[in-house]
Amino acid sequence: MAFLSEVVSALNLAELMRALGMEFAIASFAAIIFATASGLILPGTKVRSKKGIFKEQHTQKPHGPLGKKRNAFEPTGHQVVAKHLRQGNVRSAIDLLHELSEGADGYVPANLAPRVLMAVAKSSDHENLMIDMSSFAGKFEARSLEAVVAEAAKNKDVAAGRQLLAMSRTLSITKSSQVCEALAKLCANDVSCLRSLIEEAGSPLARPFAKAVLEACAALKDVDLASEVFEKVADSDASMLRSTVEKAATTATTAAPTKEVSVACKEIRSCGKSGDFQGALKIFEDFDPAALSPMLFNSIMDACVECGKLDRAMEFFRKARGAGMVDAVSYNTAMKGHVSQGDVNAVKGLFAEISEKGLSPTHVSYHILLNSYINAGKSVEVWQLVRDMQTAGVLPSAITCSILLKGKLSSSADIKRILSLVDTDKPIDDVLFQALAEACIRTGQLQLLSEYRAKMSGQGKSCALGVATYGSMIKAFGSAYDVKNVWSLWEEMIGHGVQPTSITLGCMIEALVANWCTADAWKLCQDMLGEEDTRPLVNTVIYSTIIKGFAQAKETDRVMSLYDEMCAAGIRPNNITYNTILNAFAQGSAMDRVPALLEDMKKADPPAEPDIVTYSTIIKGYCNSGSLDRAFQMMKCLESDTQFTPDEVLYNILLDGCAKAQRPDDAMKLLDDMRKNGVPPSNFTLSMLVKLMGRCRRVQQAFTLLEDISREYHLKINIQVYTCLIQACFNNRRPKQAVALHEKIIREGLFPDEMTYTALVKGCVVAGLVDEAIHLAKCAYGLSTPSVKGIPSGIDARCLEDLLGAMEPADAKSLRADIAGCQVCCSNKKSKGKGKGKGESKVAPTNAPWRQQKP
Repeated sequence: MAFLSEVVSALNLAELMRALGMEFAIASFAAIIFATASGLILPGTKVRSKKGIFKEQHTQKPHGPLGKKRNAFEPTGHQVVAKHLRQGNVRSAIDLLHELSEGADGYVPANLAPRVLMAVAKSSDHENLMIDMSSFAGKFEARSLEAVVAEAAKNKDVAAGRQLLAMSRTLSITKSSQVCEALAKLCANDVSCLRSLIEEAGSPLARPFAKAVLEACAALKDVDLASEVFEKVADSDASMLRSTVEKAATTATTAAPTKEVSVACKEIRSCGKSGDFQGALKIFEDFDPAALSPMLFNSIMDACVECGKLDRAMEFFRKARGAGMVDAVSYNTAMKGHVSQGDVNAVKGLFAEISEKGLSPTHVSYHILLNSYINAGKSVEVWQLVRDMQTAGVLPSAITCSILLKGKLSSSADIKRILSLVDTDKPIDDVLFQALAEACIRTGQLQLLSEYRAKMSGQGKSCALGVATYGSMIKAFGSAYDVKNVWSLWEEMIGHGVQPTSITLGCMIEALVANWCTADAWKLCQDMLGEEDTRPLVNTVIYSTIIKGFAQAKETDRVMSLYDEMCAAGIRPNNITYNTILNAFAQGSAMDRVPALLEDMKKADPPAEPDIVTYSTIIKGYCNSGSLDRAFQMMKCLESDTQFTPDEVLYNILLDGCAKAQRPDDAMKLLDDMRKNGVPPSNFTLSMLVKLMGRCRRVQQAFTLLEDISREYHLKINIQVYTCLIQACFNNRRPKQAVALHEKIIREGLFPDEMTYTALVKGCVVAGLVDEAIHLAKCAYGLSTPSVKGIPSGIDARCLEDLLGAMEPADAKSLRADIAGCQVCCSNKKSKGKGKGKGESKVAPTNAPWRQQKP
């Protein structure tokens, strides 16, 4: 019985376990289905990130502006490497860099290479890290080493300098003459480092590098190393370098910089940057004149320039020059002072004096003179100086090209000429590309900018620019109807971790709205509002721009929905917002909503006072809706407000309303008001008056008005006004008077356009004046006198067919042949006029958004 009881218990337990297993299987199956549906397992699904944003796992590219499924705020591989470096996880950064295709197959990314080199050089585990770094041999660019050595020199980090020198050999990084010079100055007390630099450098040694080593030899009194230097220098440099050694030896024995001098120099420069000139002067004057050195003079000169005391700076410069305590830095500082004053001749004179004193102009010296030439618009001198740089062996750098790109440019050829000075086969650095972007935007060379961006993407070296540059580029491509590049720039900016500002977001929103992508702009705005970091970027201007887009599409309900949401979010509308909404009412025939919005303006804190644009928009809306009396009432409200005076635009709006409503007496009162208020009428005003008088059967009064107004205001009537007058004559059955206007137009030196000739020919055909119509058609095509200057205007195709139909068949055939010959001749003239390099066409491209879809 006990055994049976145990068996039953075992069976019950097994049954229980089976049931539990079944429930577990069902739960697991449900979990798998849920994970698959929510995108947690299969490729191409979404994963919830830490910030609550969905991150796309596949690499499929988006199909449209907002069709992208990945979140632009997720960090890229480059950003993760940079994060590890900031946190001191150098080994993790190197491991991740190995996984990146750039690190495995090509150069180490230019935006990461200097950080990696410096992190390894300063790491306590340097030797072990270098074992992992060995696979990157030959994959670091020379400019990366140049950047990190410059940083070490700036911080006077001698230990890092030594490590970088050893790393350059292990990793086969080419050392430029600038790197060698910087390392020689940084390791001036380390004979072994100096000797290694001399042994690795080719012959002849660059003069600045040789000079730096010799100065160190003089301080260390190492004759043997100095002899090795003289064996590898050019014969033309030997004489100057000997005098440098003698001078350095004298300085080293008589006025060697002490720690006290170094501290004083830092304090002097600090006072200069803070604008404390008297403090800087006191520190300098406390020194014994016998203890003065070039470093002290350079520091006080720099402080003088920072404080705008150019006269005092030059006074110290003359004292230093008289005492033989000037170097290239002294001259550069003095030149900077004269550049700030715009004195090109003084800068040029000091630059020439550098060589006369046996010194060598540095890159900084050339760049200062280049800046002064460019500011003065001396393009010939600029390019001569570039040639002088190349002759002197001071090769133009990315900074040189950046300075040149700020000058006066007119075409892509100018930009390409500048970029040819450096090796553009390698990725362009951030500074140069930013200058290139600004130059392309300034000159309208967006195609060239796109080419270089594509080239950099192909090299895997996309640059992280400044947020202002991204905003300018987005705005430029938006104006060029290039929405694809607009989105590409936005994603690139976010991918590089460049935090957008409200201005940059405003440029993006404006670009989308201008290209009829208002829904996409609003979606982007919602994404910004969904993140705590970017929510403050959405301001009144952003909302106003989106409201403007929906107003242009006449979506009045969405306009009001956005307005309500804006107020609920605590974002205060301004006058631009209110005027945009009023314009939506005017375009969408919703003028009944105006009083409520005006009441909101009054209740706002502080109240939003209507301006001239507010009044003009409301008046225009009432005129368009046929409520001319209400428009005049609003005009009276404006006139009672002494703050504003009606302008020509406002009067023209009311005159157009009078023309539509055929109220000539009110129009004449408006004309009298314009005279009283000193608002001169324009040709647009005259066209409104002519249309009105023509519709009201007062053609003769139109002629009188044109004559009186043109004489009173010395206004030359344009072809558009005459075209309106011609149409008014035909509509009032005065064809002869209309034809006579053609002769008057020619006598006044005006050239009728296609609309003018179409109105003339069509009016004559309708009036039965076929001979006159034929003559005018021949004038339109340059087949009869008076001849038309340049390419003939022609007439509308339908009007031409009506004329040919009214003629005798033989005459019509002859005229058609003559016109066809004229059109062939005109086509040839147009084709010859193209390709002369006079600029790109201003016609909107065929891919402009409004040609693809209706708003």
